[in-house]
Amino acid sequence: MLMGWLRKGQKCKNCCMKHVDEAGLPLTDARPGERLQVKSIAGGRRLCARMAALGIYPGAELELLCSACGAPCLVRVHGGTLSLGCGVSDKILVTPGGEVI
Repeated sequence: MLMGWLRKGQKCKNCCMKHVDEAGLPLTDARPGERLQVKSIAGGRRLCARMAALGIYPGAELELLCSACGAPCLVRVHGGTLSLGCGVSDKILVTPGGEVI
């Protein structure tokens, strides 16, 4: 799945969005208990590959279990629970309306 090494500063062309407004809101801004759909990951190739390995990629559906200011977000994705730091959570752009997991 990993297509090669990332040069410093290079962006992933498959996952990253050019216009954040069209992509949705950051995961940290969503309300706990909501079912969400991942629209994009606003990060480099390494972050996109790491998130894909965890099951978080554009089109994936997840449920935000817990989110607090400056604290890790807990999400349920593909039947498992993950804890994501707030820096990573800010780069995951979602929209409401994912289906039941």
